[in-house]
Amino acid sequence: MTAVQILGFIGALLAIGFLADYLFRKVSFPDILLLLGLGYLIGPVFKIVDPTQIAPFSQIIASLALVIILFNGGLDLKLRQVLSNAPRTIALVVLGIAGSAAVVTIIAYHMLGWDLMHSLLLGAILGGSSPSIVIPLVSRAKVPGKVSSLLSLESAFNGALVIVIALVILEVITSGNSGNEASIVGQAIAIKFSIGAGIGAAAGIIWLWVLTLLEGEAFDDILTLAVVFLVYFGVESIQGSGVICALFFGIVLGNGVEIARFLRIKRTVEIHDVMKKFHSQMSFLIKTFFFVYLGLMITFDDINIVSIGLLLSLALLFVRYFVVLLTSIGDSTLLKHSAFLSTMLPRGLSAAVVAEVVVAAGIANASSYPSIIMIVIVATVIISALGIPIFARKLPEEAPEEPSGPGDNKPTQPNAEEKSKGKEQ
Repeated sequence: MTAVQILGFIGALLAIGFLADYLFRKVSFPDILLLLGLGYLIGPVFKIVDPTQIAPFSQIIASLALVIILFNGGLDLKLRQVLSNAPRTIALVVLGIAGSAAVVTIIAYHMLGWDLMHSLLLGAILGGSSPSIVIPLVSRAKVPGKVSSLLSLESAFNGALVIVIALVILEVITSGNSGNEASIVGQAIAIKFSIGAGIGAAAGIIWLWVLTLLEGEAFDDILTLAVVFLVYFGVESIQGSGVICALFFGIVLGNGVEIARFLRIKRTVEIHDVMKKFHSQMSFLIKTFFFVYLGLMITFDDINIVSIGLLLSLALLFVRYFVVLLTSIGDSTLLKHSAFLSTMLPRGLSAAVVAEVVVAAGIANASSYPSIIMIVIVATVIISALGIPIFARKLPEEAPEEPSGPGDNKPTQPNAEEKSKGKEQ
């Protein structure tokens, strides 16, 4: 393709991405499915684009998308909801990943004939939902703030955990270590998360102070994005979790006023709408390109692989339903929306990233991982897509009862005042 053709192609992709996003907002049809379908049409079907030409850049695009989407998701998370949902989120993450990984491992071990560690690797890769899909989905679903916050936080931790656990297992496989796999995996996860969360929170507090000095500068949003990349690079260089770092960095910046009050800092700055819009636009841009790329990678050549992928997707839905019920005990709001919570299980960015790493590692059955994972991604995204019109669109207007921000309860306030005035009269 010539430079002019590439620019025209990029313009067409962005226009289609906008149209997909518009349809998502209007009729709740997930834009991700349209982007995947577009990639499939221009790749395997009409062969307009050769996937092998883009494959060398896949890990870069995937890592960039994961960092930006998690950081952007952190900006929108309210600290009070994060803290209030923390116990249930941790339970949902731990039980969800453990249950999902277990059922995938069993199916891979018995039906594919893989050994235990390779089966466990596939289970770890498919163990958690994708924040790049869940966060955009729940941001537009008609559900209470408690539900959307729980799902956003769960998927953010899932996205990071899937990468950390899978890469540690892959390292165990390639290094030939045996006998203490559980200990190695557990220690590595704890270290990576601690480093990522600690440095991300500390860097966020420091950058809040720096932003007070840069207040009014036109390009502080671009500089903030540069700092996100630099901190991510630094954390990954010392074997920490860069994606968790990006998440905590975003949470701190998005809750700057509350954090400054807690730390008794006299002067702080609130992340303005322009900065949030800029990072949201970057998230849209990266997401559009990445999911079109995933569509390029989809193949339905082997009916056995397709069948295994569909079976794994249904098994994951079955496990998640019981995990959601178990972790929702004692909370009427979560129990009422358990069906919606159960369908929010899309696999995506994290699984795709690790699949590329597994292929590069050249382990046994490496070529089968991307094929199975792509089928599961498509199937679980479709399940989640159907979950919104079926379970979220029929809900009464309950969102104001669980405000996710300072202005979310405004619609209910006038009614209360009118009732009060009526009583006085």
